[in-house]
Amino acid sequence: MRRLVVTLLLLPGLFGLSLWTGIGPADDWVNNCQVRQSYLDRLEAMEVDINRLRVQGRSEQEIARLMVPRRNEAKALVRSKMKAKDVRKLEERNRARYGNPQGPSIDWMWARHGGNWHDIVEASTESNAFYDISCIPWFDI
Repeated sequence: MRRLVVTLLLLPGLFGLSLWTGIGPADDWVNNCQVRQSYLDRLEAMEVDINRLRVQGRSEQEIARLMVPRRNEAKALVRSKMKAKDVRKLEERNRARYGNPQGPSIDWMWARHGGNWHDIVEASTESNAFYDISCIPWFDI
């Protein structure tokens, strides 16, 4: 019982130490959330570029063919800041789902969205809500 009480009293402080300094029991979580924020920032930049391309009169197909690979490049770039074991888990999940460790190809997206180029473009800037929710205490909202 005493261990439980001590743990309950110390854990929030240690968690706070990780949150603010990146050193402590939750430092992996903090690092992964920093990486996640970097990925979400890249997706936001992609949304700006998509709107710019639409204003320029580019077709949805052309935009999709630019943005789907760009999203996968963003994943690869931010994953370079993660621990190898965490990257392996993400790549295994992507390989099982998409057949590609980085993420979906344009062909996979075409099949998934029934050939609707607009939906493919919109999906290229969406993120996994589960992972986003896990980092809410870290994100600047």
